[in-house]
Amino acid sequence: MKKVLLYGLLLVAMSVQAQEIMPYPTDTIDGRVYYRYTVEKSIGLYRISKNFGVSQEAILQANPELEERGLRYEEVILIPTNLPVVPHVAQEPEPATTAQAPVAEETPAAPETLENPAALEALEVLESPESPEAADSSAIAYTDTLRLAYMLPLDAGVGQRNPMIDRFYDFYAGALLALKHQQPVWTDSLGVKHTTYYDIHTYDVGKYGSTVIQLIDSGALAQIDAFVGPAYLKPVEVLAAYALEHKKPVLVPFLRQVTNFAHNPYLMKFNPSDQIETHALMEYLDTLRTATNIVLVDAYNDKMDYSHGIRILRDSIMARELPVTRTTIRQILADSVGAVLKDSVENILLFHSERYSNVQLLMPYLLSGRQGKQLTILSKYAWQGERILLPQLYMGVFRTPEGEAYTQYEQDFAHYFGHTLSSTQPRYDLLGYDLTQYLIRAMRGGSFHASDTVYDGIQSSILFKQTGDGGYENTHIIIQKR
Repeated sequence: MKKVLLYGLLLVAMSVQAQEIMPYPTDTIDGRVYYRYTVEKSIGLYRISKNFGVSQEAILQANPELEERGLRYEEVILIPTNLPVVPHVAQEPEPATTAQAPVAEETPAAPETLENPAALEALEVLESPESPEAADSSAIAYTDTLRLAYMLPLDAGVGQRNPMIDRFYDFYAGALLALKHQQPVWTDSLGVKHTTYYDIHTYDVGKYGSTVIQLIDSGALAQIDAFVGPAYLKPVEVLAAYALEHKKPVLVPFLRQVTNFAHNPYLMKFNPSDQIETHALMEYLDTLRTATNIVLVDAYNDKMDYSHGIRILRDSIMARELPVTRTTIRQILADSVGAVLKDSVENILLFHSERYSNVQLLMPYLLSGRQGKQLTILSKYAWQGERILLPQLYMGVFRTPEGEAYTQYEQDFAHYFGHTLSSTQPRYDLLGYDLTQYLIRAMRGGSFHASDTVYDGIQSSILFKQTGDGGYENTHIIIQKR
């Protein structure tokens, strides 16, 4: 229930269908504050009500003429708010004088249909951390604003959301916590002090590129310094073209392959390609060449059942002429695995599938048939939660979170959002946290990518390297045994 409340609260702080969250001019009428909103092309009363988080009835009460003639393009209407009665004054933000990270995230009025308005209290602001530096404004050389846009498929206007979308809300929650952890005053490598404000814009961007096109055409993205997302290929393609033209960085968290990646130096891709992963594993296995026997387990000799990544891995093993033995699932089930295992070496089993459920039935046969031989399973990171009684060799970009930093993160997350998340691997909230921390540190250094050093996050160790003259790809692959 608490997780559901979190998602409801996040919706209060973000727009629907890519409407940018930003302050509008206001009018005060009879003691109530209203936004003055200019009606956009092809937008209806329902969409306006969702974007501002107020009911259609409330908008009609403020604009009774709309009941007779409807909306007109570019007319100015009044939108009720929950703002206090103060005049609207446009001004630049002043430098922060406390250690509270000045995250400038504008929030529209809470929806009148929110079932439990008291739940807003769960979104308690973290106590302001002690600044390691004196907040002496005379010593601040630069004050700047970093404008970040999160472009995620949130399905905010959908009544019954697909549970698969929850991972993107988790990602966003982790990103918000990363912003809460930023100190406003920081010192660069030359010893110069800065104060940085964080202006956050959130867009609901789904599987298609039309939403991004609308944002570009409206000019909403013109002042953004860096983008995080989207999650699907089509909107990434549109945003990537815009980024190349306007020299704005895009951090792509979820995709392995991006169109024209090799020709666009403004892209950063967290998930490495199958080729990068395979190269890392080959380098590792090459060091064990004389003490390893790789057992390739085919699926009933059906080569079409191979995933793309497994196929590349299999072909690379053969091309490097690593010690290898071939077998099938059918043979293991019929004759036990002992016949293909070798003595005095480590036998590493590579399956045709990346899904544990596809090979789960083999586990009893592998345990009973190894006959004292050394046997290791090459498995994906997501298999770590399974009860596998054999040693496993992991390869991936994630590691199991642990240590003081993770303990503090969990405490702060529970304090901020009122609940903790499950241990599902990988943790998307931790991914949002790590990538946001990386991006902010890199841009503080004057570039959208850090130097060629590993950023050691809570769950992700990140090392971006440029592909020729094109984009930057995470190349830090974790290979570890358990």
